[in-house]
Amino acid sequence: MRRNGVSSKADREMRRSGSQSKNSGGELFGQIAVRKGFVSQRDVDEALARQKELESNGRPHRLIGMIMLEMGLLGTTELIEILRDIRTPGVPAGDGLRPQR
Repeated sequence: MRRNGVSSKADREMRRSGSQSKNSGGELFGQIAVRKGFVSQRDVDEALARQKELESNGRPHRLIGMIMLEMGLLGTTELIEILRDIRTPGVPAGDGLRPQR
């Protein structure tokens, strides 16, 4: 199911990653996207400017990955791949989204 042009699978992955925006190496979401070759630093800067603009207009905080997806800078598959690099505190290495047993 799609909502506002965004895949519900991407929404679920974003929620699972929580507010944690860095991987275990301390890289931010945008840094991971650039390292993987999905976007340029300029793309990240534009998305961050859009994020600031939305907030300064009184809109709720938007996650940078969702902004990049909506801007067409990332596809759903790329977004999910970046999220899999992000480790939530206390979650062992694996896919970074669910604890291993």
